[in-house]
Amino acid sequence: MHNHYDTLGISDSASQQEIKTAFKKLAVQFHPDKHGGNDQMEERFKQINEAYQTLSNPYEKARYDLQRQFGHRSTYTSPQPRYYQQNGPRKPYVEPRINWRENWIATGYAFAFTIVVAILVMSAIGIKRYFDTKTLQEKLAHRRAAFEEIQADYQEGKVEAALIHLNDLGIFRTDEQDMREFKEHLYIEFLDKAERQFRAHNFSEAIHYYELIIDYGPRTTQILHEHLAQSYNANQQIQKAISKYSELILNNYHPLESYLALAQIFDKTLQQPEEAIKYYELASKRAIASYKSIFGDAYPLVISGQSVPDEHYYLYTGLADAYLKTGNPDRALKAIKWNVSMWPDSSANYVTAAQAFYETGKQRRACNALAIARRLGYEERLNIGCGF
Repeated sequence: MHNHYDTLGISDSASQQEIKTAFKKLAVQFHPDKHGGNDQMEERFKQINEAYQTLSNPYEKARYDLQRQFGHRSTYTSPQPRYYQQNGPRKPYVEPRINWRENWIATGYAFAFTIVVAILVMSAIGIKRYFDTKTLQEKLAHRRAAFEEIQADYQEGKVEAALIHLNDLGIFRTDEQDMREFKEHLYIEFLDKAERQFRAHNFSEAIHYYELIIDYGPRTTQILHEHLAQSYNANQQIQKAISKYSELILNNYHPLESYLALAQIFDKTLQQPEEAIKYYELASKRAIASYKSIFGDAYPLVISGQSVPDEHYYLYTGLADAYLKTGNPDRALKAIKWNVSMWPDSSANYVTAAQAFYETGKQRRACNALAIARRLGYEERLNIGCGF
């Protein structure tokens, strides 16, 4: 038997594409029409075609590979009769007849078993869905009962308890729209109370409502956090105020105002001018950036105190005063020069200037600054040796 792989010039691990490519190449090369009826070329072409027909058919290829593996030397063409020996001459092997009745019975049992299994599976799914639906209905009934109790608390004036328990219900379903609207109503009511107490400077009450809104409300805005920070500060809850202002800065909400508030807390309340300077300077950078964005780089020539918010006055007068407190009179004088040009009617700027001039040994200029402060209404005594 010819080796079909050798005939096509390929390895026994060749892919179908490689088999096809090799056949096409050899078929063109040995086709009888190209060799004028040469018998050898024709025989060679038949071998090539036989090899391709065998190896291009996965089933025939597998059988051919098995024959090669187990040493068969002839191709399989047709079934050969098999024989068996049983105490006598050899007799041809006869294939047993198929009992179609038994085959159909076995098939019927298998089909029936499949149907039974399918029925059991579908029944199990149906039972699970039934219990899931029942569990959901019980849960919704429990939530509805809880909501009715919350409404009763609200009617009795227990508004805070109602909001807390309503928040415990978590996310509302589409069929619980009335619960969602009720929570929105409480949120609006608390927001109104918080803002009214804040404007009335009842900061303790304002804090109470702001915290409830932030903790339990469906949404909050940054201005509520800012009002809460201001309320903390006014109510002397200093650490909470610092934390809330820091949170506002992280969220980039009114950073200049938050830096200034922190500076004033450390400067005026905690008496820590060194720490206050850090925040005064951060606020100053923000202020200068805003000046440049509006007036350009020539802002020192065109800007005035009337064109900036009032907070900027407290920013720069506070910064100059903090420099003076920390033993930096030269830096205080530099800041005062800007302050006086911006707010020439502020006696506080001239008082700080008088102290800074005095500490740098400029007695005459110190007394001139104090005299201007007197004309602007400053009446307190300042011990810098001016005699007035």
